[in-house]
Amino acid sequence: MTGTRGMFRRVGWTFWALVPVAVLAFHFGPGRSLAAREIAATRFREAGVLEREAIEAQGRAYESHLAVIERRRSVFLNQRDEIEGGEGDERDAALLSAMEIERVAYEEAADRWAETADAYAQVEERLEDGDARTLDRVRWSKGRALVRSGAIWDGAADLELLIEPRSDEAGDQELARAAREELATAHYFGARLLRLAGEPAAKWRAEVIKARQHFRYLAETASAGEFDRTQVHGLEDNVERTIDLEQMDKSELEGRPLPRESPGAMRGRRPGQGRPGTSQQPPTQRDGRGAGGAGPIGPGW
Repeated sequence: MTGTRGMFRRVGWTFWALVPVAVLAFHFGPGRSLAAREIAATRFREAGVLEREAIEAQGRAYESHLAVIERRRSVFLNQRDEIEGGEGDERDAALLSAMEIERVAYEEAADRWAETADAYAQVEERLEDGDARTLDRVRWSKGRALVRSGAIWDGAADLELLIEPRSDEAGDQELARAAREELATAHYFGARLLRLAGEPAAKWRAEVIKARQHFRYLAETASAGEFDRTQVHGLEDNVERTIDLEQMDKSELEGRPLPRESPGAMRGRRPGQGRPGTSQQPPTQRDGRGAGGAGPIGPGW
């Protein structure tokens, strides 16, 4: 957990690299009309454009977030000098300005991610009777986008359905691992935002437990499989980071940057509200089997 930019190295699976865009865009299963395929392919391409825009907006939001943290640190370290030198009001105004820039940037990123999720949802609707594996890959993208938009538990509900592979085929196994990784990430995002928002410990700790179990499961299976030690260490580090999140003081947590891919705030329902698909109780297994998913998180954590 050291360093501003080094938190939560993402050593997991780059899922889209495994699935050629052409396959997802045009292999929509038998029995689909040409018109439906063309519409789905068009929406899929649009979703890809929107996703790239969302990633760029997320990067801008993260940079503004780091600027706010540095401004706060400067104000704190120089508070006495600011008061004596009469510069306090000016520097406080600079902090407020930086915070407003950060707020707007995160709202923009969240909107772009929400648009991305909506576009993938439209593709999903047109593939409902098509190839199940292609549909699962679209659902993975939609769930991931929902989480990054701040609709964390809606996205987690989608990802929860994908963590068990359909078969022993490599593609199905990769999708299940990618879904588990994103689900673990979602629970970590949710736990951190809930804690920063001052929610009761019972709520955010339940999310921490889920994230930790999923990360542990991925670390254990990676250690037993064909993964190099760097990947395994990254997954093990993420387990430790969930422990740190639970044990550190809130004041210390507030001084550390959010993960690079984290939304700035939660949108929509909270844990236990409404939509079925995710359990309201934390999993009880030690390793995260059946709990939802676990994986490493990435640059900026």
